[in-house]
Amino acid sequence: MAPPKSYAPPSAALSPMRFTLSQLPPRLIAALVAWLAWLSVAAGPPVWTSQHTRPIRLTQEQIRELRSIQQGPPTSSQAGVLEDAPSGSVLWQWRADAPLPMASVTKLMTVLVALETLSPDDVVVIPRAAVNIPPGYVRMGLQAGRQVHVRTLLYGALLPSGNDAALALAIAAAGDVQAFVDRMNARAQEWGLDQTHFANPHGIDAPGHVSSAGDLAQLARKALENPLIAEIVATPAITIEGFKLTNTNELLTTYPGAYGVKTGTTDEAGQVLIAAARRAQGDVLTVVMHSSDRYAETRGLMDFYFRHWVWVDAGLKRDVLNRVTGPDGAQYLLATPPAPLFLQRWQLLEVRPLRVVRFDAAGQPSGLYQVWYGEQKLIELPLTFIPLPR
Repeated sequence: MAPPKSYAPPSAALSPMRFTLSQLPPRLIAALVAWLAWLSVAAGPPVWTSQHTRPIRLTQEQIRELRSIQQGPPTSSQAGVLEDAPSGSVLWQWRADAPLPMASVTKLMTVLVALETLSPDDVVVIPRAAVNIPPGYVRMGLQAGRQVHVRTLLYGALLPSGNDAALALAIAAAGDVQAFVDRMNARAQEWGLDQTHFANPHGIDAPGHVSSAGDLAQLARKALENPLIAEIVATPAITIEGFKLTNTNELLTTYPGAYGVKTGTTDEAGQVLIAAARRAQGDVLTVVMHSSDRYAETRGLMDFYFRHWVWVDAGLKRDVLNRVTGPDGAQYLLATPPAPLFLQRWQLLEVRPLRVVRFDAAGQPSGLYQVWYGEQKLIELPLTFIPLPR
């Protein structure tokens, strides 16, 4: 961003806000891109004027980036969503409200509900009903009658996606499977997961066992808020209580910054993946349901996010460039708290920081720091004045 400027403040202050082009309707974005492209050919670079900043002139490269964002990432799944994790902003979605079989991503709800009544350090005696898994379905390798810590069962449910671990947790937490499933559905209703209904705690195909991409993104957020679950889903492999467990999420070892969250695969659900990745410039959450290649598709979604969006600290740093001199000759460094701002990358050169500085009759300073995009005020913070030695 350009160095901040000082200006006389407007008479009425606006509330601070965050803005991204993705907040506009897709048709309006398409029309805007077409209009800007026409202007750039017919009358030179397009100009947006503002009383607060210099005019916004979009380059051909910025227009191409706008067009790319409007077209969206390539997708092959039946449904999905691309979100900015810190803000929860939905950046791209397709059939995100469609209820579809969800497979083993079910187990995110299973472990959340189990931890409502069980402690990770509790010991569970594995019941015979927990190891009664149909042939061909994944197990962590439990044996009836063995004593296992709940923590180990959590790893068994979330890493290899052990169906026996999910059943063991359900029975230990509620006494029987149906009572536990009722709790799962109660939580789904309480959390506003309107397209979600559970028929079992493991995710094996069953009538009415469905969720949507939007609901699964919200469920993943709930799971990642739990520090233990967040730690488990970020673990590529572990040996615990004699069980050698490997995470089915290949992105943890192949995609830089990946830290979760859960895979699922059944005949009816196809390939399902909820994934998250964090880098210095951003943090992304994706969901794909019934994908033909969940890893390739998710990599494409995440690459699209990191290519086009960025988090920046737009706050004013304690820097010799950010100083002001009072009417009595006293000098002050100016600073603000951190000011996180989520932008499309093409907007970075168009964001303008401004300072509003006043001195009273006694020479005491006060002021505001603002960040503008065109005529929209994105940030407003009080200025801190740090006296410099005379």
